[in-house]
Amino acid sequence: YIGNHMSFITLSKENYFYNLEQIYSRVGSLDQIAVVLKDNSYGHGLIEIARLAREFGISRAVVRSTDEAEKISRFFKYILILSPNKVVENRNFYYGVNRLEDLERYSRNINIELKVDTGMHRLGISPNELHRAIHLIKVRKLRLSGIFTHFREADEISSTLFVQRKIFRELVDEVVSHFPNINIHSNNSAGLFRSGEKIRDEMVRIGIASYGYLPDIPSFKFPKLRPVLSLWGEKIGELKYPKPYFRVGYGGVSEVGEDRKVSIYDIGYSDGFRRLPDSAIREKRFRTPEGNYLVGRVSMDSIALNSDREKIEIFNSVTPLAKILGTIEYEILVGLSEKIERRII
Repeated sequence: YIGNHMSFITLSKENYFYNLEQIYSRVGSLDQIAVVLKDNSYGHGLIEIARLAREFGISRAVVRSTDEAEKISRFFKYILILSPNKVVENRNFYYGVNRLEDLERYSRNINIELKVDTGMHRLGISPNELHRAIHLIKVRKLRLSGIFTHFREADEISSTLFVQRKIFRELVDEVVSHFPNINIHSNNSAGLFRSGEKIRDEMVRIGIASYGYLPDIPSFKFPKLRPVLSLWGEKIGELKYPKPYFRVGYGGVSEVGEDRKVSIYDIGYSDGFRRLPDSAIREKRFRTPEGNYLVGRVSMDSIALNSDREKIEIFNSVTPLAKILGTIEYEILVGLSEKIERRII
């Protein structure tokens, strides 16, 4: 990590392994699981999570860029790069092909995997481009190692998932008729747990579930997972004998309570702990695991809490905070700054 913070993040090895066990129970072997480590492992720490995944026995990973792949190359035998920013010859690197033009980038000694668009309509070779892609791969004698897609509504009550699965199987059949024995994968976290039976013939790409989060939709009957990351703050100051109803921070949006305990902690929005609406602060909607609330607005480098503890756990799940902010857990997690130290516990 970079920086000189006293605040820190803890990563629960026990919880991470528990989540991986739940995932493992839905597949045929550990070799089918690829952990998604893109964007600093969803804010958890690229190297830290790579090390834990390898210790558990995971040998496959998915990242965003070639730069990320290079940083964790020693941990995995297979690394899928979704958006390569450069091409590096490494037998363990597998480059995602998102459009026909990408096929011009690669030589025959580079592993490539074809991403097909089955309904996400973001990146990927469209079904009507597939024959052209197969032709180019053959003419250029490229090393096609896999085919994959991404589901757009696996975490929502929708039939789109099943439509996409059907389209994908049809495209897979076409590609496999030309390139047998390639890697096939389509399921993300929600897709895996919505499957009615064990996944036996595909690799699965698991991101958010490994970090302890799945949608809270009762009809899906998802397992209860355990969040891995906790954010901690260390005290850097305190208000000496504040009067009740004394206003704290920018705008004076909230008051000191009857207990008169207010301390300042070394974490702010520059670190990824986002500003909350003034109404949420006044109504004390955000609470730490021990029940403490924010006193005043979040500042760039600090927050005030009604606590006198030297060290305080700010959150051990981002779900309540995401609900207050009207966003998703992913956004809170990936926004946590790399300058905060990550500690495996």
